[in-house]
Amino acid sequence: MDEQRLTRQTRKVVQEIVKLAASYPSMGKKEFETILGRIIEHVAEDTGTGPDQVAVKTNQVLQDLPQEYGSLSAESRSWEALAAYLYAKYLKELGVI
Repeated sequence: MDEQRLTRQTRKVVQEIVKLAASYPSMGKKEFETILGRIIEHVAEDTGTGPDQVAVKTNQVLQDLPQEYGSLSAESRSWEALAAYLYAKYLKELGVI
């Protein structure tokens, strides 16, 4: 995936996830799972990979989340940053980037 396409697709995913997160009155496990599901759907669509193949990477993505995303300062953490991290992490785990 070239850099321009990656940037364009990441922006698209981030915009959708931010709107989705804002629509929830509170964030719990169910809401987070819905958001993660939408990211998996985007990764599958953008890479031509089946959603089940993308979902196989979820354990690794979530295992690395606290150390990688969690290392950001509190000011840097946001829905935008989390959505971009998750999208890019799945792509990385699939070997696309």
